[in-house]
Amino acid sequence: MRESMEGDISRNFIYGISIEDDRVSLWYSTRNTTVKATSFSYVKRPDLLIRVFVSLFSADRDALGYESHITRLADGSYLYELDRIAAKASNLKSSQRLRSKAGPKQETSFFFKTTNLVSAGNSRIWKAVEVMSKSNLKPKPKAREIILKDTWVDTDSATEFDLQYRLFQDIDNLKQSDWESLPILKNIPGDREEFDRLRGYLKDDSYKSLFLRYDERMYYAGQSTKSLSPEQVWNPANTPGVAHTLAGNLQQHCRTTTRPHPLTDGSVPNFSLTSRRRCFFVFPDTCKRVSDLPTLGDAMDVLNQAYYALLLMFCAGWVHRDISDGNVLATEVDGKWIAKLSDLEYAKKVPSNVQRSPEPKTGTPYFMAYEIQSSKFICPPAPLPPTLTFVVWGEVEYEERKEPPACVVHTFFHDIESLYWLILWIITSRVGCDASEAAAQIVFTSRPTPARYNVLRGGIPASVASRLHDSVKPIASALEKLQFRLFQDYFRNTPDMRLDPLNYSPICAVPLIFFHTIKAFRESWASLHLQRPAPPIEAPHILSQSSTTRGPPSVRVLTGSGPRLSKRKSLHEVADTSMARLPLEGSDEGQAGPSKRLKVRVPTGA
Repeated sequence: MRESMEGDISRNFIYGISIEDDRVSLWYSTRNTTVKATSFSYVKRPDLLIRVFVSLFSADRDALGYESHITRLADGSYLYELDRIAAKASNLKSSQRLRSKAGPKQETSFFFKTTNLVSAGNSRIWKAVEVMSKSNLKPKPKAREIILKDTWVDTDSATEFDLQYRLFQDIDNLKQSDWESLPILKNIPGDREEFDRLRGYLKDDSYKSLFLRYDERMYYAGQSTKSLSPEQVWNPANTPGVAHTLAGNLQQHCRTTTRPHPLTDGSVPNFSLTSRRRCFFVFPDTCKRVSDLPTLGDAMDVLNQAYYALLLMFCAGWVHRDISDGNVLATEVDGKWIAKLSDLEYAKKVPSNVQRSPEPKTGTPYFMAYEIQSSKFICPPAPLPPTLTFVVWGEVEYEERKEPPACVVHTFFHDIESLYWLILWIITSRVGCDASEAAAQIVFTSRPTPARYNVLRGGIPASVASRLHDSVKPIASALEKLQFRLFQDYFRNTPDMRLDPLNYSPICAVPLIFFHTIKAFRESWASLHLQRPAPPIEAPHILSQSSTTRGPPSVRVLTGSGPRLSKRKSLHEVADTSMARLPLEGSDEGQAGPSKRLKVRVPTGA
């Protein structure tokens, strides 16, 4: 089943039948989850087997799992169909409205033929060219290659298309307000060049140039897949013995190929089959990731521009939640590299109150903020009193906690920390210095190690600093000032204090100070060429052991890691590429670099 799904991307799901002795098992497999229903005996219940066959033989292509808006072509490529979005009359100029009334009726769909697969995984990123129609595959006049993203989102989640619209709407509202007096901008003097630059972006729609924008004329969202609540999923932890079915054998195989991960009573997560839908988006621009730009000077210029995009998001009350090498992109315009902040898939508004339940972790592990990785605050749980009493004699009153402790949620601090890790990774691992690249491996890992925390707390370790390329040492020195201030603000601001935008004012100015500081030494580092390290030998994908809960009807949900299965696993597993390689020029499969973005769902009470 998995091979059939991977061999034909026009499939959304697939059904399967397995027979062992007289037991018949029915399977339902999507691109991230496999479900096995309770087996039955075809000797005792031949009517059920007949019903299954009749249902399958009489089903149409949609019911059998084929996507109606994808056609597999004879040459192995695919034809994607995207729906035209009707433009609102208020958004059209008068001349456009007249032409739309007098001219021929527009086609209701756009068609794109794929030319090259840029990235595979939970999201597939294609280079494609627009063609005339479904029956005429001739490219349209003056058609050029674009980027098409084919992705899956939870049915109850907003799509990237929706999130981009909401973000731009909030920034437009920001423009109409007295935004210059926002508390978060208090530490950026109004007479500085940096503030003038911010004014320029908000003067009109110039700010949109900082983001990788979807083609707003077209979009597609498919039908939702099946869903199962936790009560409907079988829990093997509560079932004595091992099933003698094929599913039992598969589960046994999973146990022998995973790292030991014993499950105790009460620690079994509640798995469910979440309803999802398939979405297509088109990006008119093709870009390079920031670490693939020609020189370090180009990369720093783009990162500086990208920070303005982040700062605008902060002012509008949004956080990006996945600042990474693959999401800070650039396109060349008249010989200059223009930043494009991409992938708003996990962007969201900052909550207005302290969160008491954990939220899914999001980000690319190399660049993920330490608090997000570890789910632990760096700050004390409450403000420290002016004077501490360490010894108390006599009776101590017992105070019962009235509410659960605060949980780490993504704030402006965390996006800025991701930017810090990205800059550190580039100056250690992308400048062609093998010594610094090897030394930095203790820092750039997929889990929250003590070494990573020590860098955030105490700066670049001597073992790394002594091996830096001489040209980047001025950048490293300025970067440590950013790191020092960031850690101090982490430690000072408790969960309650982080609700006040004024407490982010100092750190929001520090990246601008960093980029201003390194300009003085630009001649020493700007011409340094960025290089890709040699690709590492990839380890085989390891299936993760799954657990489920019990309830009628009995079904088993099997999930796994790697690009074939769900990316939303643990921090110890490599996630799929997703948007991390969105609109990149040329394929970079197998390239060395950070593990891509992953999303972790933390069970309540874990």
